[in-house]
Amino acid sequence: MTKDILEKVSVDKENHEYLVKNYPSGSRFGLMKEVFLGRMNDVSKANWIMLIFCLPLFAVLVYASMLAAKDSVYAPFSSNFGIGYPVTDNAQALYDEATFATALTRTCMLLPCIVIAFVGLAGVFNVIKYHMLGANVKVWKEFFKGVKNNWFVHLWIGAIAALAYFLLEMSICGFGVPSFPLGWKIALIVISSLIILTVLTFAMFIITQSALYYLPMGKMIKNAALFVRSFPLQNLLIMIASSIPAVLLMIMGDSFFLQILVIMICSMLGFSYIACVWTDYTHFVYYNIFTAAIENSTGKGKKKRAK
Repeated sequence: MTKDILEKVSVDKENHEYLVKNYPSGSRFGLMKEVFLGRMNDVSKANWIMLIFCLPLFAVLVYASMLAAKDSVYAPFSSNFGIGYPVTDNAQALYDEATFATALTRTCMLLPCIVIAFVGLAGVFNVIKYHMLGANVKVWKEFFKGVKNNWFVHLWIGAIAALAYFLLEMSICGFGVPSFPLGWKIALIVISSLIILTVLTFAMFIITQSALYYLPMGKMIKNAALFVRSFPLQNLLIMIASSIPAVLLMIMGDSFFLQILVIMICSMLGFSYIACVWTDYTHFVYYNIFTAAIENSTGKGKKKRAK
């Protein structure tokens, strides 16, 4: 813990006392296990409500898959079929162009859907916050209370995350441009991946602060910047741990049974799992850093009075 953090961090003392008073004893992994498995009924209920905010996203993905199926008809256009059938010499170029256009359309349509989904996360994190602190709450009430209180914070975070996703998606689509140098393709993907990782790490600290404290936007951003800079390795490990639902969706393979199983698990627990991991970790950070910062400022005050 550096002196720089203790001097620069902004603390909501009144609400931090609530965290200190209710901070659970034991290991953080044990608490994560207790909340995620021990209260799975409430955890899954919060996740199901979250799916309401994901309906636009699902609709766009279905529409994009239909566009991709339509584009596949360009694939056989490499030769003449029958008398009078138009010959297409540049079939591959047409297919690449159609594929890129579909990807661009899908990505642009997903941007507002991502923002809406982030607004829904305000409810999930509010419910998980109380469970991490050992409280029993009504899921529906606290979910929409979280959305009501923190929708604006999640709105602009979602907008930034959507733009980061757009950069990553366009970098991946750049591989379909033959004239673009391979080195630049790889560099753009690496840079855009680092950007989205940084944005999600910022989002983790800002979202969990907004759920727990009444801090102005500027102070939450300043705190998030301090935590992102000060704990890079820990943050990276937490990001990896919280990405398990996304990884499962990417590697579920061609087995229909496995696909259905993975989709059901992610639909029931995916968002709540991410909220549990992020909340568990950040509460540990806040408890230690903010408590030390308060004690540090109190100690300074005592010294000044003594002089």
